[in-house]
Amino acid sequence: MKSVCNVVFLGLLLVLFSSALLARDSTAFPLPNTLKPDVNFWLKVYTEVTTSEGFIHDKEHLNIIYERLSFTPGTSYKTRQKTIKQKKKYYQDILLYLAVNSNKRLDKARYRHVKALWPTGTSRKEFKKAADRLRFQLGQSDRFKQGLVRSGRWQPYIKEEFNKLGLPMELASLPHVESSFRSDARSHAGAAGLWQFTRSTGRRFMRIDHVVDERLDPFLATRAAGLLLKNNHEITGTWPLALTAYNHGAAGMRRAVKATGGTDIAKIVREYKGRTFGFASRNFYNAFVAAHDIDQRPSAYFGQVQRDKPMEIQEVKLPSYYTAQGLMAAFNMKNNIFKSLNPALQPSILANSKYVPKGYHLRVPVETRQAEHSALIATIPHDEKSVKQKPDASYKVRRGDSLSKIAKRFKVRTSQLVAINGLRSQHKIRIGQVLKLPSAAKQQMRGAHQVAEGAVFYTVRKGDRLSVIASKSGVSEANLLALNKLKNKNFLYVGQKLRLRKRPDVLSIAANATVLNPKVAVKENILRADPSNYLVAKDRSVEIQSQETLSHLAGWLGLSATDLRKLNKMSSKGRLIVGQRLLLDFSGIEKAVFERRRLTYHQTLQNDYFKRYRVLKTEELVYAKGDSVWLLAQQRNIPMWLLRQYNPSVDLNRVSAGTRLTVPTVTKKQK
Repeated sequence: MKSVCNVVFLGLLLVLFSSALLARDSTAFPLPNTLKPDVNFWLKVYTEVTTSEGFIHDKEHLNIIYERLSFTPGTSYKTRQKTIKQKKKYYQDILLYLAVNSNKRLDKARYRHVKALWPTGTSRKEFKKAADRLRFQLGQSDRFKQGLVRSGRWQPYIKEEFNKLGLPMELASLPHVESSFRSDARSHAGAAGLWQFTRSTGRRFMRIDHVVDERLDPFLATRAAGLLLKNNHEITGTWPLALTAYNHGAAGMRRAVKATGGTDIAKIVREYKGRTFGFASRNFYNAFVAAHDIDQRPSAYFGQVQRDKPMEIQEVKLPSYYTAQGLMAAFNMKNNIFKSLNPALQPSILANSKYVPKGYHLRVPVETRQAEHSALIATIPHDEKSVKQKPDASYKVRRGDSLSKIAKRFKVRTSQLVAINGLRSQHKIRIGQVLKLPSAAKQQMRGAHQVAEGAVFYTVRKGDRLSVIASKSGVSEANLLALNKLKNKNFLYVGQKLRLRKRPDVLSIAANATVLNPKVAVKENILRADPSNYLVAKDRSVEIQSQETLSHLAGWLGLSATDLRKLNKMSSKGRLIVGQRLLLDFSGIEKAVFERRRLTYHQTLQNDYFKRYRVLKTEELVYAKGDSVWLLAQQRNIPMWLLRQYNPSVDLNRVSAGTRLTVPTVTKKQK
C-alpha cells in the first residue's frame, strides 16, 4: 500500500512539475533531462520539508535520498549537528559494507534498503565513492512560503526595472534562492540584502559604507542586480551560465566553459571539476529553476497564498545634510517607520554620528503631500542640518585592546563601534586595524584624530613621523612610501604634502601586497563580478591583467624582475602585454601565497575606484576607424581594467573597426 501511495504522489508531482514548466521560456532557461532529478530535489527541499527537517542525501546524485530527518522545535544547533553526524556515519558504514559485499545475499534490511536506492548493477567502486559524498540539506518550505508572501512587495518593481534593462522576467524569481525576499537578510560570507551582494561586488553599482549601505534597499539593489546579471549574460552568452556566475563569478564560468568545451549547463554541472566549483555553485541554476516554477504556481504546492501588496514609495531629494531626528520630526515619522522606509541608512545616522547625506533620496510616507515637501524641509531647525558631513575619528588597535575597552575609553557604546565599522563580531579585531569612531568620541584622548572625509593628501607638521601619519590616515607605511616614492621613511620636512591614498586615476600600489594565510584557499567571490582569471594554470603560468607590471609579479613571488625576464626569455626592453601568458617560478613561495597577494592587489585597486564611482548603466558602441580605446576610457573616466572586464573576449590592444564594445557609464558617488 505504501509503494502505491508513493507512485501516486510521484505521478502527481510530475504532473505539477510539467505544468509549472510551461511558464518558463525553455529556450532561454532550458532544463535538460539529466538535470530534472536535481530540480526535483530542490522542489522537495522548497515545498516538502521545513527548517525543522532535512535530507541525508548523495551530493552528486540528488535523487538518492537516504533519510528524512526531523528535529523537535527548539533543538539546539549543537544537538542537530550531532544527530546529522551520527546519521552520516550510519549510512557511511552501510555504503562501505556494500562496497565489499554488494554481490552477496544481504541479510539485513538496512543494506537492502540503501542498495535499492541505487540503479541495478551499481559497482562496488561507486558505493565506496558514495560513502564520501554524504550530505545534509536543511528543508526550506516554511521559509519559501514566507518568501512567496513577501515577494508581492518587491516583484512588481523588479519586473518593471528588469524590463527597462531588457532582462527576462524569469529572473524576478531569483531572490527566492538568495534571500527568500528578505530585504534585511545577511549571510555568514558577508552578503546582504534581497539580492545578497557582497561588499566588493556591490560597490561596483552601489554605495556601501558606514553611512549608507544600498544593498539593504531593495529598490536600489534591484537595479544593481539587473546590471550584474546583464553583464554576466554578455560575458557567458547564456542565462544558465549567467545565473551560475551570480554565485560562482564570471571568471569561474569562463573557466568552466573552457574546461568542458562548451556552454552546456548540464555538462558543466556534471563534469566540471573546478576547485572552487562547490555544491552551491553546481546547484545554483537547478535551485533557481525549481524556485521559479514554484513562484509561478504557488497554489499547486502550498494551496492558497496571499502575497503582500506592492510597496508604494514617495521620495524627497535632500538639498543639504540633515540629522535623522530633524527629518523624522519634519515629516512626522516614527523611528521604526523611518528605518523601514529607508533601510540603507546605517546606525551611525540614527545614532546622530552622521548626517543623512546631501542628495539622498529620502523615502517618506505616501500620505505626505508632495507639494508640501519643500515647506516641511524648511521647518528643520538650523542645528539639525549642515552644509557638510560630520567627519570621522579613528583609532588604531594596539596589543591588549578589545572592542569593549576601546568603547569605554572613548565613552561610546560597543554596538556603535560594531555598526560604524561593519564588524561581524565584537570579539574579532586585530592589532594594527584602524577603527572608525563616532564623532562624539573623546578625540582629545591620545590615539584618536580627525580624518577628513575622502582626504587624499596630508601636510606634514612639526614632530610628525611616517608611522604616526600612517596610523592617522589608516594607510600602511609601505603604501605611503610607495605612493609618495619615498626612499627614506625618516626624512620628512614641515609643509611636505604626502598622498594618503590613490586618486581614481592612479592605479598602482606597492608590489608587496598584504600576505594572508597561505593555507586558506583563494575565495574567488571577492572578485566574482570580475571575469578576469587571476589564478595560476597547471603549467605555472598566469594571464597578464591590466595594471600589472613585471615588478608586481616578481615582488609577489619574492624574485627579481631580472629572474622573471630570464625565465621567460624576455629582453631588458620587453614589456608585458595584457592577455599574454607569463611563466612563473614558485621555488621560493607557495602558489596560494602568490594568488593571495595578486588578488589582494586587484581587490584593493578595484575597491579604491568603486569607493568613489559606481556603474550606472552600460551601452554598446561600434568601434570606428581612427577611434582610440585609450581615449574612450579617458573621456568616460573608466580605467582600462574596467573596460576590459566588460569586454573580456576583445583584445583591447588590437581593436578593429566594426568591433562592438560594451562600455559602462559611471557616476561619482555622493559623500
